[in-house]
Amino acid sequence: MDVFMMIRRQKLTLFVDAKETSSVMEVKKIIEGITKVPTSNMRLIVDATKQPMDDDNQVLSDCGLSSAVAKAYSPALLYLCYRKTGNENEWEPIDVTELSTPPPLPEVLNKSDEDKKDNTQIAS
Repeated sequence: MDVFMMIRRQKLTLFVDAKETSSVMEVKKIIEGITKVPTSNMRLIVDATKQPMDDDNQVLSDCGLSSAVAKAYSPALLYLCYRKTGNENEWEPIDVTELSTPPPLPEVLNKSDEDKKDNTQIAS
């Protein structure tokens, strides 16, 4: 079954899907194809557990990502961190820019409760 993931880093948001039996390395290769950052400089962290997915050979289901918890309408959230330049063992902290909120609806689209009742009576 497919596992749907939302991968976030700073202002970057990627929506990726893979099989439960896919390895962490396969997901990193998908990300590498988009970001052009080598897989050796990437670290994925599962939001639910805050556990890094450091074993590239581990399959997604072993990381707690299954089709039961990572659905298309509710993807699993993963954080993407890059290796710090000049330091082989140090990773940047999780850094995600908050998503913006949509603007308020125009008056025309905001119907009052009385207007809704009138429309219901007309339809009857």
